Amino acid sequence: MKTAFLLACLFSATIFVFSGTAHAQTPSLPFTKELPRRAVIPKLSGTLKLDGRLDETVWSKAAVLKPFMANRGEGSDSEGTEVRLWYDDTALHLGWVCTDRDIQATFTNRDSMFWEEEVAEFFITPDKLETYFELQWNPLGGVFDAIIHNELGADGLSKKFTGDWSFTAKGMKSAVRVEGTVGNSSDVDKDWTVEVTVPFADLGVSAPKAGAVWRGNFYRFSRGINKPEMGLAWSPTRLGSFHQPSRFGYLEFGK
Repeated sequence: MKTAFLLACLFSATIFVFSGTAHAQTPSLPFTKELPRRAVIPKLSGTLKLDGRLDETVWSKAAVLKPFMANRGEGSDSEGTEVRLWYDDTALHLGWVCTDRDIQATFTNRDSMFWEEEVAEFFITPDKLETYFELQWNPLGGVFDAIIHNELGADGLSKKFTGDWSFTAKGMKSAVRVEGTVGNSSDVDKDWTVEVTVPFADLGVSAPKAGAVWRGNFYRFSRGINKPEMGLAWSPTRLGSFHQPSRFGYLEFGK
């Protein structure tokens, strides 16, 4: 992906190809001894009105994933990002809260290159690290969904990845709320939030049992005329690319 934080990628209408370095599969390599992060996702019940407000009672009981850190490891999130997470018998539910003084976005078409602007990203796999889902949402309500196939070396470093952009999460629903004005740097914005429901059926699995552990990560690109570009992660890869599945966090499904 083409940013200061991601290496160049080659893509066509349906796939992209990445070549370069990635993170190790074990924490014992010389450049880091930091373990991937862990979280327990509670099983809850509640009725949602998908409007991006996160004001239903169930959101107050969700797991809260924060702080986010600079993905390369060179600093912290200077504005503030958090993800709220819970599940039920049919779906995984995410609530993003992205503090943002200068909200910038122009893309609206599905599967646009949202990572070139401001975006929230979720990578998730219920099985092998080599194959995972990439889901994205931007402040204008744009959605990206793809299946990623990542070739890992014996040391856990990514050799290359390809993405199937023809994949569509047909049952996934999302809504965005913006406190500010998108694309106007003359004022000071507050934040943008995303409320998402991802059916397990879209991920090709049934609802996980309590105690099941998946691997996943949460990322954000924050940009603006009046602020520095930040590539942020819940479980930082400590290298340039977000596509480092060995650094995905451990997501345990609770009771």
